[in-house]
Amino acid sequence: MSTKFKERYLAPGAFYKKIANIALPLAAQQILNQGAGFVDTIMVSHVGGVGAVAVATQLDNLLGTVAFGINSGINIYSAQFFGARDWKSLKKCFGFQLLMNFLNFLVFFSVAQLFGQSILHFYSSGDSNIIGLAWQYLRITCCGYIFNSIISAFTFMYRAIHKTKVPMYIGFGINIINATLNFLLIFGHLGLPRMGVAGAALATVIANGCGAAAHIAYAFITKQPFLGSLKELTDWDFIFLTPIVRRMIPLIANEALFGLGNTMFVKAYGLLGGSALEIYKIGNTVGSFFYIAVMGMNNAVGLLVGEQLGKKDLEGARSTVRYLFPLSGALAVLMATLIALFAAPMVSLFGLTDPAVAAASVTMVRMFSIRVACRLFNVIFMSTLRAGGDSLFLMFLDCGVLWLVGVPLAFTGVYTLGIQTIAGLFALIQCEQLVRMGIGFARYKQGKWCRNLTVETQKKA
Repeated sequence: MSTKFKERYLAPGAFYKKIANIALPLAAQQILNQGAGFVDTIMVSHVGGVGAVAVATQLDNLLGTVAFGINSGINIYSAQFFGARDWKSLKKCFGFQLLMNFLNFLVFFSVAQLFGQSILHFYSSGDSNIIGLAWQYLRITCCGYIFNSIISAFTFMYRAIHKTKVPMYIGFGINIINATLNFLLIFGHLGLPRMGVAGAALATVIANGCGAAAHIAYAFITKQPFLGSLKELTDWDFIFLTPIVRRMIPLIANEALFGLGNTMFVKAYGLLGGSALEIYKIGNTVGSFFYIAVMGMNNAVGLLVGEQLGKKDLEGARSTVRYLFPLSGALAVLMATLIALFAAPMVSLFGLTDPAVAAASVTMVRMFSIRVACRLFNVIFMSTLRAGGDSLFLMFLDCGVLWLVGVPLAFTGVYTLGIQTIAGLFALIQCEQLVRMGIGFARYKQGKWCRNLTVETQKKA
């Protein structure tokens, strides 16, 4: 290995330690989140509701993706204010974050109440049994969207100030409560009614309510630096909010359209038949368990690059990104190996009576190694662009490629190529990841993302 390569792409040991301190708690939190979904799906599979939950959670997923856009847009500045140790501006960011997450809750709660059954009909291709069970789930979970929104606001702010262990510990508590209540309410233990799919929904709402309360209590007890009086949290002016909103809106639009595009994949999978939705939900639940490396890398890149940019260390930001390329390659190999080894044992935990569905689910899980490997490199480019405020191009890279490449491929696969298996259709769709990788690398090399943004929110002398 040449000395030039080592100097350019291999970082000092302290860098990897810092990556681990940020990424591992986030990865652990992702394991907990996916673990909760894993346990939920196992339990629901024993009452025949897997396909219904797959359809019902599409609106939940959209809520989460829009929340990600809101919080990511604000965190561009939160991370840089933290790097600059500007606590006054950090508090104003958090206040704005709370407001935007509350508005997000109101929109999706209203949509669920007014148009929920029509949405379920669209994604289930009119299957009345799936629609009935899915509505039992959705009409309960939408009442807990307020808790999801509070948790999102606090979680992202802790990421901005590099206290990622806090949401990890709270997430662990949420998942314990959720798993316990799922067992009791789905199957009717300890004298509680046997609620089936509705029990899974109620357990989720109660657990998230406890999580939101824990976040609020912990933040006030420990006097976190982003908390303040109502005046401090809302002391916004036009100069402060304009650049934040300007960069946040493309991210929100991107995440909303990206989330909607992902639901189009579910629609395409549903066209392959009722069992395809069950295979998708199981395969996606297990496969997403290995997505922890992607999430850890995504957050580590954004926070480290954002901090360097906030300090006006532009060369340090460039070096940070370069150091991550070989690390991503190693993680891609590791995740692909783990997926191959654990796909079959994990799928066997579900109550699948049809051997064909079980075999297809295992294949579906293994196909995730392609997605994980590609995404590990794509999140480097995307998180870097996000940290530098290159929001409009990021919208094209993330959302534009999905709608221009991924979604057309999905329906071309069904209607034109006549693909009959969900794993085959999933593999075809992953071509979008390769297109995104090429475009993302080219934009990264241009260096337009490498800039300090904190000065944009300050009043000119």
